[in-house]
Amino acid sequence: MCSGSVRIPGYLNLDISAGADLPINLAKRNLPFSDSCIEVVVCMSAINYFTRDRAQELINEVFRVLKPGGMTRFGVQDLEKLACLYVKKDRDFFFQKLPDGSYRFEGPTLGDKFAAWMYGYESGGHTCSYFYDYESLAYLFYEAGFSIVEKKKYQQSRIADIELLDNRPGQMFFLEARK
Repeated sequence: MCSGSVRIPGYLNLDISAGADLPINLAKRNLPFSDSCIEVVVCMSAINYFTRDRAQELINEVFRVLKPGGMTRFGVQDLEKLACLYVKKDRDFFFQKLPDGSYRFEGPTLGDKFAAWMYGYESGGHTCSYFYDYESLAYLFYEAGFSIVEKKKYQQSRIADIELLDNRPGQMFFLEARK
């Protein structure tokens, strides 16, 4: 889900972009799959672009489409980790540059960059709507009906080929849940 232009062998790429295997605006539409038909759903760095209510609806949808015993993995910008980086005044992190030379975080000062991230960090024309720590996101998974919800380390997973999926360990946490 929300995979942008990234293509992972064995996965169907769902994204708002026209170049996706299945172009879909998940802000407005649910997953177009029948109940209990998918083994694995992965969503990296995207759930925070939806309101908390819509995130709950999407997690409910993931639960619906997963087969019994199916797995999901969400990689999420970690509110707790990023807040700690701000408190520690980690200028290296907040002033990092992207390959094109632009700054990853908007604003001229550390405070501006943190506030821009917190109150509407924009990426690819889309603005973040909500940020999670592990506890707040795990709550949504339990509410959806998942019985096993676990925090995982970067590239620690029950899902095969995790090295193709995980990214940005310095700012994210990883949650896996089993239906």
